[in-house]
Amino acid sequence: MTQSSERGGPEDVLAAAMAFQPAKLVLTGLELGLFRLLADGPATGAEIRRRLGLHARGTGHFLAALAETGVLDRDGEVYRNGPAAQGFLVPGSDAYLGDFLHMADTVMYPAWGRLGEALRTGAPQAATYSGSDMFGELYSDGAKQNDFVAMAENASRPLIGALTTAFDWTSRRSVVELGGCRGNVLAHVVKAHPHLDATVLDLPPLQGAFDRHMDDLGLTGRVRFRGADFFTDPLPTADVLAIGHCMVDWTDDQRRALITRAFHAVDPGGVFLVWDPMLVPGQDDYLRNLMRSINLQLMTPHGTNYRLDQCEDWLREAGFAHVEHRPLGHDVTLVVAGKAP
Repeated sequence: MTQSSERGGPEDVLAAAMAFQPAKLVLTGLELGLFRLLADGPATGAEIRRRLGLHARGTGHFLAALAETGVLDRDGEVYRNGPAAQGFLVPGSDAYLGDFLHMADTVMYPAWGRLGEALRTGAPQAATYSGSDMFGELYSDGAKQNDFVAMAENASRPLIGALTTAFDWTSRRSVVELGGCRGNVLAHVVKAHPHLDATVLDLPPLQGAFDRHMDDLGLTGRVRFRGADFFTDPLPTADVLAIGHCMVDWTDDQRRALITRAFHAVDPGGVFLVWDPMLVPGQDDYLRNLMRSINLQLMTPHGTNYRLDQCEDWLREAGFAHVEHRPLGHDVTLVVAGKAP
């Protein structure tokens, strides 16, 4: 729905209530391997049915609907990937979003079906873990760890270019990323700024995934891993501490506690970088980030989005002398908090 005074018609109500239908078109295309198939070249509807083992009933309208949405291009009975599908939905591409969307389909989508239960009870609805130690459970299971890491990297990958340029890294010597998973973001920052002494701090079960990823990127020894819990274990000191797409997983009290710990670990004159899809009423991304917040409440024991002004207040309360923010794109805000020399 729009926020205009003209939004009262039945079309607006139906568009909002039935938005799951076009979503399922894309997610099912991924599930079936449609975009992978069309990456090899155009195909007719009959060829697609044969190669994917689909039934004649429904498949024609399914393909036509994807073409009407712009996900596919159509020339008569011949279909090909549209630009967005070719760029983001074909496995193996640097911009591939399919791992995130696979989790959206298999984990988030069923959880959203239980939104009413979540609102009645306040309890998360994800079926991938039980209890309050979500990360401990996900990371201790190899398959779940792989799925979670792939999803997290799909979400953070579009921000990497902006992170290498939105902050002046040239005058900094060392950086520690808290909750950096297998180090994909920090590895690319180091590639762009090779003078940095870099460490990823995350839970110990991620050590193996980190080591393999650094080997694949040719950065073994250039970025180190420290297995630790950033709430309870000592934090290494550095010119720059950073945390991204992570504080949303916790309560306000936990966020305050983590910011205080980060303040003590940042070297005098250093900075703490925070990036998340923060809530800013009135901005174009406000509704999208509210939806992300509801998703966090469905998927995590404690998580929720938080307001930008709250984050800035917490940083000042912890002792940071200078706090500013800037957009990173993709509905994410970067907050830069400086510590006095």
